[in-house]
Amino acid sequence: MLFTSEFWTLAISLTGGIQCLILGSSFLFLKKGDVLAHRLFAILMLLVGLRLFKSAWYIETGDTMPLLWINIGFAAHLASGPLWMLYLHTTLGKKSFQWQWLCHFLLPALILAGAQGLSLEAFWYRGGYYSLLTISLGYWMYALYLLWNYGIRRQQLSSGQKRWFYSLTLVMSCFFIVYVANYFLGLLPYAQAPIIYAVALFPLSVSAWRSYEDITYKTEETTKTEKYQNLKASKVEVQVQQEKILNYIKQERPFLKGGYSLKEFSQDIEIPSHLISWI
Repeated sequence: MLFTSEFWTLAISLTGGIQCLILGSSFLFLKKGDVLAHRLFAILMLLVGLRLFKSAWYIETGDTMPLLWINIGFAAHLASGPLWMLYLHTTLGKKSFQWQWLCHFLLPALILAGAQGLSLEAFWYRGGYYSLLTISLGYWMYALYLLWNYGIRRQQLSSGQKRWFYSLTLVMSCFFIVYVANYFLGLLPYAQAPIIYAVALFPLSVSAWRSYEDITYKTEETTKTEKYQNLKASKVEVQVQQEKILNYIKQERPFLKGGYSLKEFSQDIEIPSHLISWI
């Protein structure tokens, strides 16, 4: 049975999963640039790789695959859409972490909680898998909108960043569409879905290597956070100092002085320059 179609299907699917594992691991411990975005991308790749491993295992064993791992694979699939969306929000949209983001992972968490009871016949083949793919398509379309709105319409990306985000869009589009083409449209056998995605991963890996400096850049918000992360001031203190600064500007009008520096302003108003800069 060596080198049969089943062998190559399994081999290519596992190769794709290993690529995801390598990409995810490399970004998981990356400390340069936007750390939050790197962690989101790392988790995204690890979950997608887990989905690929699940597909490869299912192709080999069929319905005899342990129910626990079937549901883990489906939960990973469902969590991939929100992770891709949040990655674009933090990189292209330059947004900081918000706790309400966690609500996007409620359904994957529920699947994991019921992993021993959500069977193929009683749940997934009775609308569960259809709902999973539909929700994933919704996140896919919203992610495309974010790419257009933040990246293409504003045209603020370097060539390396464009290469990276376009490669990622290609990969994630393949990931979501091939399973839809299999289950909704019947255009692809299930075994071809992980193969197509595994092949699409190759340009992303190349792009990660070629565009490393561009995708680990510091956003303006990240730079501010790192610069002032050791500065501790209460809200009351900040408000008092802010009022003092504004009153001094209105009354003394220092902006009319030629070459007036932050250092001089700090001495005149008796507030540390780094606190003025932060405020």
